[in-house]
Amino acid sequence: MEDDRKGKSLLDCCCDLIFENMPANRPPWVALPAWLQATATGEICGKGNEGHIEVSAQGLIPLGVYTLFFVTERGVWPAAPLGVTYTADGFDPNRLVVNHDGTLNYYVAPLDYNPFRGIPTPSGNVKITSVIISLHTNRLTNGINLGQPNVNVFSQLTAPMCSLRID
Repeated sequence: MEDDRKGKSLLDCCCDLIFENMPANRPPWVALPAWLQATATGEICGKGNEGHIEVSAQGLIPLGVYTLFFVTERGVWPAAPLGVTYTADGFDPNRLVVNHDGTLNYYVAPLDYNPFRGIPTPSGNVKITSVIISLHTNRLTNGINLGQPNVNVFSQLTAPMCSLRID
């Protein structure tokens, strides 16, 4: 049994994301029952110096423009690979495509870093504390910035960074 654990780092694993609704963050024109019907599931994995995040959701605002962000100890960061181009025009790499039924069939982002080690920045790795799914009422994705909370962006679902599960 000890041999099975040799060579496996505690940072080489996957875990489930358990999303909860954020009722206080809804836009005023969305009824509370409609906002609360949103649910999501996800998984985040890391191995070596790479990883990925996968999310599916339903009950979102039909055809809404959503993004997926990591919440870190230093603010928000797009849940996408590093070094990609952000245009803030509604089509950024961390954009979630929601259909007319309010369903996000699947979002997967390959990460060029291990999320359990943190996001590499010039000043060192930044620890991820949670993941948020946010609606952009201005239909723009705001580039690498979330936008103005409770003005043009409303975080609908949140999942704390999860407990590690070694596969």
